[in-house]
Amino acid sequence: MSEHKPAVIYLDDEEINLLLFREMFKKDFEVYTTTRPEEALEYLKNNDVEFVFTDQRMPVMTGVEFLRELHELKVSVAPKKVMISGHAAEGEVSEAIEKNLIDRFIDKPWTYEGLKSAISTI
Repeated sequence: MSEHKPAVIYLDDEEINLLLFREMFKKDFEVYTTTRPEEALEYLKNNDVEFVFTDQRMPVMTGVEFLRELHELKVSVAPKKVMISGHAAEGEVSEAIEKNLIDRFIDKPWTYEGLKSAISTI
């Protein structure tokens, strides 16, 4: 019998961040990654995931804009939402935290141990 691994999606415009995340967490999670917000939203419409990770600063839309769109989707299983960014001081991020669009904020650069610990407290 195989152990259940939580499904996660990570959206980031930097492919290297996605690659590192996939490699570090492949034993912990079923990982889906993408650089395209519209692809992430489509995936979330059709798949139940337990965690959504997103960067804040991306060229097509910000992470907060992505999370607002996710909120509007009304997916069947509400995932925990984690923003991973080096830009915590932005007003948009603070507002999103206040409005509960983000369950956890994690500063870049992150480590496996730090991220794993933060996830376990959500």
